[in-house]
Amino acid sequence: MQGRLLISRMKMTLVLLPFLLVAPFTAQAEFPFSQGERLIYDISWLGMNVGTEILEVKPKEAYQNKEAFRITSTARSNDLISFFFPVEDTIESFVDADEIFSYLIRVRQRHGSRYISKEVLFDQEHHQATMTYKGKVRTYPIPPHVQDSLSSLYFFRTFGDLPPGQSVFIDVHESKKNWRLEVQILGHERITVPIGTFDTIKTLVKVRYEGVLFNKGDVYLWITHDERKIPILMQGRITIGTITATLASGDLPTLVAPHQ
Repeated sequence: MQGRLLISRMKMTLVLLPFLLVAPFTAQAEFPFSQGERLIYDISWLGMNVGTEILEVKPKEAYQNKEAFRITSTARSNDLISFFFPVEDTIESFVDADEIFSYLIRVRQRHGSRYISKEVLFDQEHHQATMTYKGKVRTYPIPPHVQDSLSSLYFFRTFGDLPPGQSVFIDVHESKKNWRLEVQILGHERITVPIGTFDTIKTLVKVRYEGVLFNKGDVYLWITHDERKIPILMQGRITIGTITATLASGDLPTLVAPHQ
């Protein structure tokens, strides 16, 4: 049971989702993130710290003759939990640096004695996703500019005003299928976390699939109500209790225009 709870935690840890337009999109002169951004989260369950999550935007790289952000997510159980059930997740996403959609996602996971290694390549021109898993290669149709489960968070952050009371959606390919995820904008809320007090936008994410970073069910996400849209807090229920990811520290470089 404890092992399953930990898996749920690390899978749903920090991600969340944006949308394909039901609310108006407001273009921004700058992306709300840039290379060098590093966000560190404490993960807790039943009031006990169980591990950490780090989201990081690496320096831009050339990918198929285009410029791409390399975004990584690493999750680790702490020493106490690892003694009983070690969890190590490393996820890497290559994201178009101009339009913020996925080119590639790599997933490496260890949950106890279980290991997962897979890669999904997104051909955005021919609308195909090619997954390599357990030595097998399979291809699936995808909609234009589809996101993966990690890139969706960063696409979400590029949106401007998010009016309370509306729902927005995003196309994501995960678990061999295409999904249209709903994010409900609940309102504005001031919250305090270890690094300070923030005015935030509170959202409810309606998760309907088993992703690499979060499980099925309702997940609450708070992002800063400013130009950066930094994920500050996430909460989701599991079989017993609630899993919480809280921003504990980080590096936030100066923003630059997307084409610089």
